[in-house]
This record gives sequence, structure tokens and C-alpha cells, in this order.
Amino acid sequence: MFRSFPFQKLFGFVMLGFFAMGHVVVFSKPIDGQFANEVQIVELQGIVEITTAGATNWIPAQKNQMLHPLDHLRTGANSRVALLWSDQSVVPIGAATEIEILPPQSQDDECGLHLLRGIISFFHRDKPGRIQIITRGAVAGVEGTEFILAVDDADRTTLSVVDGKVKFGNEHGTLTLTNSEQAAVELNKPPARAAGFIANNLLQWCFYYPAVLDLNDLPLTAGEQKTWSDSLDAYRAGNLLEALKKIPDAQINSSAEKIYYAALLLSVGNVEDAEGILASVSDKSERSQRLVAALRQLIAAVKSQPNPSAFQPKLATEFLASSYYEQSRAVRGTSLERALYFAKQALTNSPQSGFALERVAELEFSFGRTKNALEDLDKSLALAPQNPEALALKGFLLAAQNQTREAIASFDSALAIDSALGNAWLGRGLCKIRLGDTNDGRKDLLVAAALEPQRAELRSYLGKAYANAGDFSHATRELQLAKKLDPNDPTAWLYSALLNQERNQINDAIRDLEKSEDLNGNRSVYRSQLLLDQDRAVRSVNLSTMNRDAGILDVSLNVAARAVNDDYANYFAHL
Repeated sequence: MFRSFPFQKLFGFVMLGFFAMGHVVVFSKPIDGQFANEVQIVELQGIVEITTAGATNWIPAQKNQMLHPLDHLRTGANSRVALLWSDQSVVPIGAATEIEILPPQSQDDECGLHLLRGIISFFHRDKPGRIQIITRGAVAGVEGTEFILAVDDADRTTLSVVDGKVKFGNEHGTLTLTNSEQAAVELNKPPARAAGFIANNLLQWCFYYPAVLDLNDLPLTAGEQKTWSDSLDAYRAGNLLEALKKIPDAQINSSAEKIYYAALLLSVGNVEDAEGILASVSDKSERSQRLVAALRQLIAAVKSQPNPSAFQPKLATEFLASSYYEQSRAVRGTSLERALYFAKQALTNSPQSGFALERVAELEFSFGRTKNALEDLDKSLALAPQNPEALALKGFLLAAQNQTREAIASFDSALAIDSALGNAWLGRGLCKIRLGDTNDGRKDLLVAAALEPQRAELRSYLGKAYANAGDFSHATRELQLAKKLDPNDPTAWLYSALLNQERNQINDAIRDLEKSEDLNGNRSVYRSQLLLDQDRAVRSVNLSTMNRDAGILDVSLNVAARAVNDDYANYFAHL
């Protein structure tokens, strides 16, 4: 069968545009007495410490450090870490959590995980194997899945299955849980099913919250600015994690201090505490209330929930929050235009805001105005050189200019500042795949999807990577999840169509491709208008081929002609 634009081609093409007595155990095969499949720290924020087997002192953990059986790891307040197993299991670990790495139970097993307290998100994409997670109250037997496991101070274990199947129980009973089901177990009691859960609410600590608070809007007194100067300097430089680390030990009393602290808590996904602090703001002045409403609007944007501000935007902070909110409500691309309008209004109000400049650059790129995007981004990085989102955007812009290695360096710089940034993992993974390093590239996409598990586009690209590797089962699964997470995103439907074509399922391929064409205007921030035209051509060429394969030649010819009109430089359309 003639395939006009195979999976391998499309990856590079898209890069141009945006680019319980219990334990959970993962085991590894030993080589010469050593454990071949050690556990690696791939993401780290805040205070993360480890203690090795037999030791009593805790020492700071480092990114890329390997953990071994009987090592303990713990996270501090407003901190998180992610671990990677060699079997492609990724475990993001939340704040105030302690785990133990367990030894393999046999030579064919991998290291295990004992959750002592806190919360973890388990993301497993390898073949189903002997994976079980242990707490004091229960054992979770995993069959290739993703779930959230939490242990509270009373040793109550709660399991929430996002996707897949888990056997959950103890000596008093066992339950089998599947998608969107939840159960809890107390010590010495059988597990009991719960009413269910909303994954977004449980995974807020995994989400990325961009900076919207403009310090010029914040009514700090001269004394407060002096006390908080180190933190404020880090914030202006774009490094919100460093700003949070440098918060003074003094009591947080004033409303302005609380608003600033809440904004920093959002940067590490601590939404619950941030909302509590915002609720405690006692200053009823219009300015303070506008800032509180803006941060709440940002929370709604990240949660994809409706929460329009009661105020018409006036402050730079409000305009920036409204920009993200409009994007979250995007339909047919029209909201991206409003998102850009609000971002430009924020910049008008605060011309020296590195965050506003980065946001304008990001949206200019989405409309294919690369020159404008580069100019704004260079200004942004001059003002806030440690803004990881800006460095990641720089990577996408470099990739769009075919400077792939330079793009990887920019993504590396972003991850050195904030290793939880899904966009940076995504961009680096796509660049590695473009250079032929498919295994490491796919690993980066896997980490991206695990760190921000509710983002549909990350699932789509992970599915694409699995399809490139010939792993159609996992590819189909990721693309189905992407469609469920964001029914308006055309990306998953396009890749699903190409996957069905690859498997000679022509009717399904045509159906998915027509759906992708119908949704094509719903572009993400990193898909430019230029790429949209090219996307239309790619879809039309493939749809033409599929109709030809189905014997519908008149339709095939008409669709191919449409592809030429969308992208005259498309060789396959002319062919």
C-alpha cells in the first residue's frame, strides 16, 4: 500500500510547528550479584533526601542519582520527585512522602516500592509484570496501569485507578479495580470501595502552573520588599522554585505577602494550601481582591474548569491570568486570539515583565509569526533568564529552524531549572527522535506524560512514539486516552488515523482522519498557523490515499487537490 506520509516522516514534520501489609514492587535482573535495573531520579524539586541501607543520616538527593534496594527517600513540604524504573515505570512522588526501595523477590523480578506515608502516582507502560506496591495496610498488584496511592497519618491506604487494572487487598479481602474506581483500606480491615474520584483533583500536585503574578501589582510595603528581597529577585529572574526556597522565615502576615506566597505554592502544584491562603486574605481592597481572583482564575484554567473573574481585567496580573484562562476554553482557535490579546494587554501594563513577554512570544509562535516570537522571547530572557518556560519555548523555536542540537541544549537548560516541566521533556524527546535516538526520545516522552498525566497532547506524542517502535497496543492505548482527555484536540485523531492506515484498517482510518480535519482549528500553543495549513495538507493527502485504497477514486482526487491548495510545497499532494 502506498503511504503518503508515514509515521517516521510526521514526527519531524510536527517538530517544525511547535513542537496494608503491603509493598508495590518493581524488580530487576541481577548481573554478577549487582542489580541491573536500578531506580533513577529523573525529576526533583525542593527538599528531597535519601538514606542508604544501614545508615541513619539523611543526605540530599541529586537528579539522575540511582537508588538501590533498602534505600529510603523522603520529600519535604512543597517538594516532589519522580523515579524511573528500567521497565518504563515512572513514579512521581508528592510532598511529605517517604518510600523504601525493596529488593527483588527473585532473579527475574525488579526492585519494589514500599509507600510508608504520603502520595505517589504510578505510571506503568511496559508489558504487565510482577509489580506490586506495599503499604502497611494493603498490596496492589498491577497489570500495566496508572493509579494514585496515598497513605495518611492513620495508615489508611487509598487507591485510585486512573487507567488499567489493579488487584488491591490484604489478608482480609481483595478487590479488583479498573478505570476511575477507588477503594480504601484501614489497618486490619478489608478494603472497601469508595464513590469514585476526579483525577484532576487528585493530581493537582503534578500539574504545571505558569507565573502570572506581576510584582508591580503587589502592594508590598518598603519593609516587606526588603525582607523578601532575595525571593523577589529570584521571582523576577523567572526562577519560581528558587523564589519559594528563599522565602524568609518571618511570619507571613500581610495580605500582599499571602498573595505572593500563594502564587509560589501554585508553582509546585500545592493548590490546596494556596487556596487556603487566598481564602485568608483579609484585605478587601479592590487591588488585593483582583489579585486573589486572578490566581483563582489561573487555578480554574489549569483544572479546565469554568471560573471567570468577577472583575474586568485591569492589572497586568489579571490580563495574564485571563490569557491562560481563554486558552483553556479554546474552541476552534478563536480563544487563542483572545489569549494573545490579553497577553499583549498584560505587556502594555508591564513592559518589563519577562513572564508577559514570554507569554506573548508563545502565542505569536502559535500563529506562525516566528520572527515576532523570537524578538519577544529574546527580550523575555534578557529580563528573566531563569524562566524555564521561556527556555523551553526557545527550544521549540530552534527546532522549528532545524537547529535540533541547539534546541536540545535549550531544553536541557529548562530542565536544569525545573525538571518537572512537561514541555521541556516533550521538546527534548521529539528532538532526540528526530536525530535518530528513538529509545531515549521515547523515554523523555514517557516522563513528560507521567509528570503531567492529564495533558492530552503529551499522550498523543507518546502514542506516536510507540507507533514508531511498532508497539501498536501501547500506541492505541495512549491515543485513546488522549481523545478522552481532550476531545477537541485533533492531534490524537490524526495519529490514530495513520496508525489505522498502517494496520490496513482503512475505514477506521478515514473516520479518524475526517474527525481530525474537523477539529483542525483547535491548535495548541505550539502548533502554528503555518503548521495548521501543513496539517491540513497532511490530513488531506492521507485521506486521499485512504479513499483510493477503499476504491473511492473521485473522492480521492478531490481531496488530493485540496491538499495542494493547503500546502503547495507538499510533494505528496502533487504526486
